Amino acid sequence: MNNQTQNYPEQNLAKDSRKQQVRGLPSPQEEIVAVILGIICFVLTYTLVRVITFIPPALIQEQNNSSRITRLQKEDHCGRFPKDWFTYSNNCYYIIFEEKTWNGSLTACASRNSTLLYLDNEEELKFLKSLSIMSWIPVFREGRGHPWMWQNGSTCKLQVLDVLPEKGNCAVLSSGDIKSDDCEFPNFYTCKHKLEN
Repeated sequence: MNNQTQNYPEQNLAKDSRKQQVRGLPSPQEEIVAVILGIICFVLTYTLVRVITFIPPALIQEQNNSSRITRLQKEDHCGRFPKDWFTYSNNCYYIIFEEKTWNGSLTACASRNSTLLYLDNEEELKFLKSLSIMSWIPVFREGRGHPWMWQNGSTCKLQVLDVLPEKGNCAVLSSGDIKSDDCEFPNFYTCKHKLEN
């Protein structure tokens, strides 16, 4: 066979490619690259929009709490306590956005001349629910099957949801409910100081 009369597929492809380039059309390879780049641009744009429009719920919650607390601070301040404290119904509160164990929270509040968040009544619980506070409270038990007690030794009448029956011997206020939790697990906490009349 004569080499000049024989058509190889590679030669045909090269000829077609040259014809497309002459006409100003992209080659098949350029089309593939363009499609890939288009997909990458779409994914990057989509990701950027998601990042810009998505704010983590915890951040929104912290901002909502901060604005409510700022309003409360303007209404009344906690006297000799730092400005981060706010008042409600003759009590001063300090929400701490750091996590400690149950015992660590008790100690941290004591060092601030206050106690770990305790609940005086249903009205106070409703107020704290409106702030969506998550905090250890000074309620514990000796173990499963034992009654829940306040730190001062009195029996706790609040309903504690037993979500960790084996290790959950300390109580945490979370999403408006009081739940059992592992005392060694770090959680947020709130300190409270009762104002004198």
